[in-house]
Amino acid sequence: MKLKLLALSAATATVLTAGSAFAAVVGVQSSCGGTSALYGSTNSAIAAGDLSGLTATCGDASRSNLGNIEVSDDGTPISGDDDFYSLGLGGALVIEFNPVYTGPTMVIEITNNRASSSHKEAVEILGSNDGSVFTSLGFATNQTGTNDGTRGTKSTVSFTGTYAFLGFRDVTQSTFANSQSTDGFDIDAVSVAPVPLPASALLLLAGVGGLGALRARRKG
Repeated sequence: MKLKLLALSAATATVLTAGSAFAAVVGVQSSCGGTSALYGSTNSAIAAGDLSGLTATCGDASRSNLGNIEVSDDGTPISGDDDFYSLGLGGALVIEFNPVYTGPTMVIEITNNRASSSHKEAVEILGSNDGSVFTSLGFATNQTGTNDGTRGTKSTVSFTGTYAFLGFRDVTQSTFANSQSTDGFDIDAVSVAPVPLPASALLLLAGVGGLGALRARRKG
């Protein structure tokens, strides 16, 4: 599905470093809607592709603030802050990055009581390069993962390959038939890894830097 995600400010422009290309967040789309100053307004329906036909039971408005999701797109370790976004039962969320990202992906889920026996929640994590066909990368639940020091659990999904879109699909009801969750998997923070630059690109960057230094010497 071709998502019409809103472009962000120039502050999220691509940055090249000595070893990787940071994957800046381009936009976010969710079946439970929501807006934020960081990600802009969003389309409230995910209408095509592998995430099509979703009927989400969404939480209240306080849980539909996309600004509650912290996104680390340079491989920096993440930690929770207890603010989260609820996917809704059966709902989905898609984040678009530019340039592409790679694994591992980490996600923090918030539950008032870690590993709650009654509010079990699960999510499928997916990747896509065209926003239409998504590949399953793995699953996470609030019953596994590591304690991140808040009310939540941190799960890591390892995978190979590169993707431009990162999808989250709530699978709480199909995974935990007796769960008392009313609004699905709650996302506090997400992390992806930048794609390492090839050696040829690093040589090009070094060459450009050398030309700049040579010009400076000539002017001096």
